[in-house]
Amino acid sequence: MTITLGACASSGAAGATVAAALQFFAAAQCLLNEPYPRQADVTDGSHFDFIVVGGGSAGAALAARLAELPQYDVLLIEAGPDPPRETIVPGLRETLKGSRYDWNFTTVDDGYSSQALEGHRQKQPRGRMLGGSGSLNDMVYARGHPVDYEEWARVAGCAWNWTNVLPYFMRTERMTDARIINNTELMKFHGTRGEIEVSGAASTDGPNTKLLNAFREMGFKIVDDMTYPYSIGAGRFSHTIRSGRRDSSLTALLNKVHTNNLHVLKDTLVTKILIENNTAVGVQALSDGKQLHFYADKEVILSAGTFNTPKLLLLSGIGPQEILDELEIEVVQDLPVGEGLQDHVMVINFIAAENGTCERNERAQAFDVIKYLYDRTGFLSYSDSIGVYMPQNYKDPNVPYFAIYPSCVPQALITVDQCTSILGYTNETCMKLVKANEQYEIIVLPVVLLKPRSRGKVTLYSTDPLQNPKILSGTFSNSADMEEFPDAIQTALSLVNTTYFRDKAAHVVDLSPAECGREAGPARAACAARAAALPAWHAVGTAALGAVLDARLRVRGLAGLRVADASVMPAVVRGNTNAPVIMIAEKAADYIKEDHQIYV
Repeated sequence: MTITLGACASSGAAGATVAAALQFFAAAQCLLNEPYPRQADVTDGSHFDFIVVGGGSAGAALAARLAELPQYDVLLIEAGPDPPRETIVPGLRETLKGSRYDWNFTTVDDGYSSQALEGHRQKQPRGRMLGGSGSLNDMVYARGHPVDYEEWARVAGCAWNWTNVLPYFMRTERMTDARIINNTELMKFHGTRGEIEVSGAASTDGPNTKLLNAFREMGFKIVDDMTYPYSIGAGRFSHTIRSGRRDSSLTALLNKVHTNNLHVLKDTLVTKILIENNTAVGVQALSDGKQLHFYADKEVILSAGTFNTPKLLLLSGIGPQEILDELEIEVVQDLPVGEGLQDHVMVINFIAAENGTCERNERAQAFDVIKYLYDRTGFLSYSDSIGVYMPQNYKDPNVPYFAIYPSCVPQALITVDQCTSILGYTNETCMKLVKANEQYEIIVLPVVLLKPRSRGKVTLYSTDPLQNPKILSGTFSNSADMEEFPDAIQTALSLVNTTYFRDKAAHVVDLSPAECGREAGPARAACAARAAALPAWHAVGTAALGAVLDARLRVRGLAGLRVADASVMPAVVRGNTNAPVIMIAEKAADYIKEDHQIYV
């Protein structure tokens, strides 16, 4: 993930840029509109062949694929509304986190990790709108590594190994990144005929070129394709952006459905799965304060995401018996729902440096707003995020274990409000960072553990369907996750010793909490990492293959109920999870067609 502080903020020069953009939006509705599906006109008690719960990355893709079957009626139910126009603009990707279009999930204070965060809680933003987090994320295209899927295959069967999932990645992909498309070896792993465009940046940022050159000096290989599985290093990511607009399973698939058999019901929260004789027959939902019931003659498919899918299963009596008994929910099926939560662990580090690395031309940025609205070019039209992959010590040098996601913030651009709202840091910590930024540019260096062993869980506070689920992160609950973190952080911070950054008088901004002051060296780094640990917003595993689901994504012990979203992943992959989620939806569509003997 990319941490973008100072960009598109609510105040300061960048905030003025956003305000100017928003003023133009009213006059540019034609340019910034998307043909979202109209609200379904359905009545209480209606029957459909398939009901898909959740219109996010997986649900949008799955509903679109099922709607390709004209003889079957598909109902897609989404808790949120259509996305606002800001979601279309790549350069405004940070503006909706913490808004009404975000579920605004937070974790429970575990008394151990993240104690330097406000309230000792981690923020877990997720899109509450059509397109889900695919309308909120950074649009980075990543898949993980082949060894991730071999791990899945060990618990869920060979259908989930790398060889068998790769065609499903390629099915939806339309690769256009100029660094990749002319390389025969790289293109063996990419598709060109899919619906979702995977592109390179229209312009490559000067700051990122400088950063990549510094990492090259540190010994990292510069690679053209960050998804290529057989050579890792530092490089630019490809992004799901088409002609200066966000591309996703919503824009590229669902919005392109023009048949009468797809019904999309928005602003409607599914509160329970209706189960009769161990068969899912429909759902109960709330819309405008009214309770509604819809029935599925073939299947109900949950695509509500890592946090809301287990919540809905638990509310419906599917989960660990002791939890259901405690909440006085009738047990339908005793399964380990919610118990496999896993996310990448992120610790953000900061370097202060004299001006010259970041680009900040306020006049040019203001003009770029006009350029974007005129022809979808300029800085608002693309993302140029970069990453650095590092292997585990003494292990395969081409299997990533840690990642660094560097970015550059110009002088005097970070605000306390940004720091607290995006990162969840305390006011005290944010004030230290803001003070450093008053005099220097800030190089942001998130160090992310890509293969954690720790597990958390998702459960319920109560039986109230309107209450967010209870999330226990489990961060650093397995001590092995900390073993190599200090070394990885030291590697990131050694950027200050490169030729370029020595010339910029670069130095580390130490935000370690006071309680770590008694420690030194790696112990101090470990203490600070534990205290400031964040999730990378790639949570998975709460309705996992092999535990809750069989190999074809069906809920064990029940008929007519399937899950297709990030919750099915038995373990988190080494990278962003959006593309793997869409791959899962594509496989689910094929499984459904095969199981019901539907042939196109």
